[in-house]
Amino acid sequence: MYSAGHIIFIIISLIMIAIGVYICKKNKWPLDRVIKACFFIAVICEVIKVLTVIDIQPIVQETIENGEIIYRETGKYSPFIEYSHLPFELCSLQIVFMFLYLVIRYAVWKKRIIALIYGTAFMGGLLAIFVSSIAGDFSTVKEYLTSVRAWEFYIYHSMLAVIAILIGTDRKYSLKLKEFKWTCFMLWIIDNCSFYINSILSRPVYRDGKLIGLSSSVNFFSSFDNPLRIPMVNKRQYFIYLAIRLLIGFILITIIYLPFLKKKGSKRI
Repeated sequence: MYSAGHIIFIIISLIMIAIGVYICKKNKWPLDRVIKACFFIAVICEVIKVLTVIDIQPIVQETIENGEIIYRETGKYSPFIEYSHLPFELCSLQIVFMFLYLVIRYAVWKKRIIALIYGTAFMGGLLAIFVSSIAGDFSTVKEYLTSVRAWEFYIYHSMLAVIAILIGTDRKYSLKLKEFKWTCFMLWIIDNCSFYINSILSRPVYRDGKLIGLSSSVNFFSSFDNPLRIPMVNKRQYFIYLAIRLLIGFILITIIYLPFLKKKGSKRI
């Protein structure tokens, strides 16, 4: 399941997380300063990602010859980024969350944003490291370890885990049940947006004005396709998957918030 290159990067990522937390704690850097630095690092990582995944593709024109669809090059070219690289995944959205935290001055909303970052960055960062979406892009260990894209990917997601750990251990941000509810609510809102994004970016195929299928689709937030190998050939099966997915997401967020919820419960006693 895991290639040698992926295992090496998992180890490197865990070391980076440990060192990052240690340095921030030792120097007693305030969280606002850390998030500001991480925001600029995140922007740089996103720029690197774009520069590495962008490709120049020929512009083609669709014609029909002998009853078959033929695509002929027009002689023009255009840069293109595949839909899967667009910043609509939970980890990519952390750049937006960090920006909002830095510019918002209202204390209640700052705490809500920090709670959202905590609940999503830790889960998203670790999942991305251990279940890497780019692991299959490299055929050899050397190619993996010398890839700028790979280093950007693991540095970025390790940084997210560091931020989440610092938030979770900062006494200034003692997250409570209301922040837990807020995080769940915001995730539900963002999740619902993914249905629209996935539909907009998918490519429908019509015959005589009637939709007959899709030539390609995207799967932000795993809302259109599932990694659980659950068959989905009708709405009933799809709704079952959505229910399972919602339950798993709720359980993961609950586990992440459990230290705070337990702390609140012990105070009552």
